[in-house]
Amino acid sequence: MGPARFDEAAIRRVAENHGLDWIYRQTTASTNADVIGHYRRERREAVAVSDTQTAGRGRRGRQWHSPPGANIYCSLGLFKALPASRLALLGIVTAVALCRALRAVSGAEVKLKWPNDLLVAGGKLGGILVESQPHADGLYFFAIGFGINLALADTDLDAIGQPAASLDAAATRAVERGDLLITALDTLLPELRSFDAGAGDLATEFAAYDAFHGKPVEVVDGERRIRGIDRGIAADGQLQLETGDGLQHFSAAEISLRAAER
Repeated sequence: MGPARFDEAAIRRVAENHGLDWIYRQTTASTNADVIGHYRRERREAVAVSDTQTAGRGRRGRQWHSPPGANIYCSLGLFKALPASRLALLGIVTAVALCRALRAVSGAEVKLKWPNDLLVAGGKLGGILVESQPHADGLYFFAIGFGINLALADTDLDAIGQPAASLDAAATRAVERGDLLITALDTLLPELRSFDAGAGDLATEFAAYDAFHGKPVEVVDGERRIRGIDRGIAADGQLQLETGDGLQHFSAAEISLRAAER
C-alpha cells in the first residue's frame, strides 16, 4: 500500500461531530504545536492532522520520523479536569484506546509497551506525546498527539534507528489511512471525555494488551539498570516492578523500559 491522500471532508465531519475544531495542513512542524497554538488564539478544542511533520517529537524530546503521506500524524486539543497526580494516565488511556482501534481496523495483534508505545511484530508501531498546561477552575488544556506507522517503506524503517514496524506489513486486511483515522477518533474521543481520575479498569485493560506483563524487564534510570518482573500499572499510572527488594514504582518521566536480556 502506497501513500494516499485521505478524504479530508469526511474526517472533518467526524471532528465536528465530536465538538472539535478542525486543523489540516499538508506539512506542519508538529500537530501538537498546532492544537496548542489554536488554544492560545481561540481557547477552543481542536483536532489537528498533517500529511507530514518537520519537527515531530516523541516522549522525552526524541524526534519522530515523519515521511509524507504514509502514516497518521494527529493531535487532539482537549480541556479536562484531572488531579495533577493523575495527568500521566491520559497517555495510557490514549494508548489503550488506540490499541483497540488498530486491532479492529487491521486485524493485527497490536500490543502496548508502558507507558504509551504501540508495538506490532516486535517493532514500534506508534507513539503518544501528551503535553498539558493549566487553563482555569481546575481545568487543564491537553495536547494529545499520536503517530502511527501505516505504510512505511523499508528505507524509512531503517532510518528510524530502533526496531520499528509498519501496520500494513502486519495487517490481515487492507487498511485505508482515512478509515484508520476515523476509527481512531471515534474510539479515542469518547474514552478521553469519560475518563476520570480512577485507574481500576484502565489497569486491567492495559494489562490485557501489555507486551511485557508478567515478564522479566529492565528499567533504565540514567546509569542504573534495575531488573524485575513487570507487574502492570499502579493507580497513578506508574510502572510496578517486582524486584528482589520488593515492589518498586517508576514514573514514565524518569526511565525507559526494555525486555531483559537473557
